[in-house]
Amino acid sequence: MQAAASASERTRHLRQYWLWLALALSVAVCLELTHAQPGKLLDRDGLSNAGDILSGFLRPDVSADFLTRVWTLSVESLLIGILGTVFAVLLGGALAFFAIRVPDLPKPPRRQPAFIRFGLAVARAASRFLLGFFRSVPEIVWAYIFVRILGLGPGAAVLAIALTVGGSIGKLYAELAEAVDPRAIHTLRATGASRWAILLFAVLPQVRRQWIGYALFRLECNVRSGTILGVVGAGGLGSEIALSIRYFQYDKLATTLLAVLAFVMALEVVSAQLRQRSLRWSLALAGLGGALAFDKLDIPWGDLFTSTAPSMFTFDNLTFDQTFITTAVGQIGETLMMAWVATASSAVLAFVLAPMAATHLMTGSYLPDPPRPTGWAQAMRHALKWFSRGLLQITRAMPELTLALVFVVWVGGGPLAGMLAIAVHNIGVLGRLYSDVLEEVEPGPAAALQAQGASGMATFLHGVLPQVKARLAAFTLYSFEVNVRTTAMVGFVGAGGIGDALDTAISLFHMQDLTLLLLTMLLVISVVDAIGDRIRTQILKVKTTVLAH
Repeated sequence: MQAAASASERTRHLRQYWLWLALALSVAVCLELTHAQPGKLLDRDGLSNAGDILSGFLRPDVSADFLTRVWTLSVESLLIGILGTVFAVLLGGALAFFAIRVPDLPKPPRRQPAFIRFGLAVARAASRFLLGFFRSVPEIVWAYIFVRILGLGPGAAVLAIALTVGGSIGKLYAELAEAVDPRAIHTLRATGASRWAILLFAVLPQVRRQWIGYALFRLECNVRSGTILGVVGAGGLGSEIALSIRYFQYDKLATTLLAVLAFVMALEVVSAQLRQRSLRWSLALAGLGGALAFDKLDIPWGDLFTSTAPSMFTFDNLTFDQTFITTAVGQIGETLMMAWVATASSAVLAFVLAPMAATHLMTGSYLPDPPRPTGWAQAMRHALKWFSRGLLQITRAMPELTLALVFVVWVGGGPLAGMLAIAVHNIGVLGRLYSDVLEEVEPGPAAALQAQGASGMATFLHGVLPQVKARLAAFTLYSFEVNVRTTAMVGFVGAGGIGDALDTAISLFHMQDLTLLLLTMLLVISVVDAIGDRIRTQILKVKTTVLAH
């Protein structure tokens, strides 16, 4: 019996080794197929360009006039992010209410009429389709479209954020609602309550804190988005960032990026405080911020209904010629490979940094009454923890599109610049998610190891990691899905992927090509999301089964 268990353990370890080898080989193959050459980071021209950028960062422009302009654009970016988030929550929440599948009783006393069931099924399918469509189109594409309708200014950025993020929020809200404890739903079902009563009084009380928490997280992301969509004329700091890079004014770029970093860090502090307070605070501040943004931002709302700009989409005379199909397939393949390389490389670095940023592993203990170490060793642990947290914060605060502009200057246009931009930003995102998961583990196994004198590394590998590795894998897979959409966005600044083709179609007014490309993206992203959902379900199911045994 013991020999069989030992053989099974060896087989499991062998499979893990083969899996890691396959993942490493897949990254190497993707780099080769996309013709990305990481060595460009260190060649003479690349280092010269990097030196120019760094020299500007070391002497940021702090003149009074420029600081005033940066402050004005920063406030505009903040208001864009707030109003975009409010609209996204309203849109995503409304569609989520239709998209949620409410479970019925095992043996209902009476069934709803067939036409009502059919109507609900149609509404659910339509809302799911809209959520998928909104989030499959990158924000920068929506921004291009609304710039043509509303003209230059913040309105395009607000509506772009509202649609793309609204699709993401609605999908997550619906998934959280469908995962609630069904007992309260069954109780109301037994009394004959309507669908809306069940959603309001059985579902919403169980998910409202999660919904608010995710909305606050999206607010931080949307302020970053509000700072970059200006590269297409949609207001905010993005216009200044694009101009600084275009005219090689790296001292101005440094000042602008420091403003982005300061705003995002301040928002994280505010967000952390709001999560610890009553929901009324979040709702009150959202209402106040949304009203202020609606009043202060110069957005010609009437043009949405009276604009004479030609349509950006057309379904007339759509043709799938062989040349277009070949090109589109190649660009989609490049997009997927770029997203995979960026996700895999950032996941490795985040996996190294996250434990060093976790308090229990670095400067705390899982024991109820731990010893109080002193001296240089403890000081070094504190320094390493705060260094890791700072590095994760800085990489997370820098928007992918801004990083793509920097890497295009450093290594030239192409997939490598896009991979590097997404990977650097994703280190901070995944590192934050990983460290949060590490902080929430069951302390028992880790405490038992520490009580026996185990080192911090041994505690992590044998007491913490076995509990969280399934969730880490699920987060990594979700990050890949997000990065597929992000890769399409960075292509607008010459960083590879299908975004380059989208930019060309919009710039040359090839509306048929744009429509076909967006339909292709919708199909690809839907397939990636569906496969990702299935794999995540299996990963978490395996975790639940292991814990049960």
